[in-house]
Amino acid sequence: MNKIIILEQVTDYDVYNPILTLSEDLDYDNRFCVICTNVGNIAFSYYDLGIAPDYMLQGTILFLSFGQGYYILDLKEKCILCKSDDSLSVIFEIIKFDIQSCIIFVGELSLICFSLEGKLKWKNNYRNTIFDWSVTDKGLSIVFENNDKWLISLKDGNGIRIE
Repeated sequence: MNKIIILEQVTDYDVYNPILTLSEDLDYDNRFCVICTNVGNIAFSYYDLGIAPDYMLQGTILFLSFGQGYYILDLKEKCILCKSDDSLSVIFEIIKFDIQSCIIFVGELSLICFSLEGKLKWKNNYRNTIFDWSVTDKGLSIVFENNDKWLISLKDGNGIRIE
């Protein structure tokens, strides 16, 4: 998988001739990046909150998180399939689950599950901050800041409390 190229300024995008350009808010963005893919380059800018952007490429579908947003892009059609509708939760990590054929965005206050084709399967919002998480053969185990532990089903997002 290719790496994210960090640029010094937004004008550097032109060198890479991106097929899509994404931004949080150009007035406040302080990080400018490019992802090089086989289909074309994707440029994006965001305000750096200390969490590195993350992405996963599944065929021609790009799952991307940066700043306080996420995007699901169809690179073949050069279009946005889905983007975050709120900025309440930064995304920590994007995880692919081969067994359930899904991609999960682990956020500060949410879990968001997509099919490999980029369609939303389920979304959970929480009151407490997700502090830690791990992949198990039964689903996704999460620990909240108050030390509550839950096992989340990948099939439907339902959870059971664990000790």
